[in-house]
Amino acid sequence: MSSGIPHASIAATGPLTRGDFLMLLYWNADTRAVPHVRGIAGLARLTRLALILGEETGANLEITPFFTFHATPQGGIASADVWTELLSLRAYQVLKPLAEEAPAPAEERTERTYLLEKHIPAHEREHYPMPTFFERDVLTNKGTFFAAKREDQMVERRIQAHHGIVALNELPLAELTAKASRYLRQTASR
Repeated sequence: MSSGIPHASIAATGPLTRGDFLMLLYWNADTRAVPHVRGIAGLARLTRLALILGEETGANLEITPFFTFHATPQGGIASADVWTELLSLRAYQVLKPLAEEAPAPAEERTERTYLLEKHIPAHEREHYPMPTFFERDVLTNKGTFFAAKREDQMVERRIQAHHGIVALNELPLAELTAKASRYLRQTASR
């Protein structure tokens, strides 16, 4: 793997990273497929899953910066950020690509070509390989460990947040309002 792709921050502590989010996508894809490891077939599928799950779970609000997505001229969805993170996870040996017998679908090639032409600087393009076969990425043992640990920590963090309900409920209403007001996205019109 090229040294031009930086390693992702895969620490199993602290805030959720983009790499953690992708690992959790793979973790859920694989754990629901037991005893068969399915992984996620192709960057096009991973990009769409990241967009949908990021919005539906609110991860796009938790992870800064989140992935940038682009509509392609052929009606697809592409993200240079997702591709970069995928390559970082491979370099970190959290994911490994498996060759499928089928050739790379047209969507894979056109969306990656679009990214190379429009969103990846010319001097970096050599670090973004075009697939010659249909790639199916799966978690390695290292990736499985990190994904399981991250999932445990996310559940624990939400449990800890709920422990604060008793203390919050005992605050005077004015103080509770002041705490809640900072989360308002817009003020009331007058």
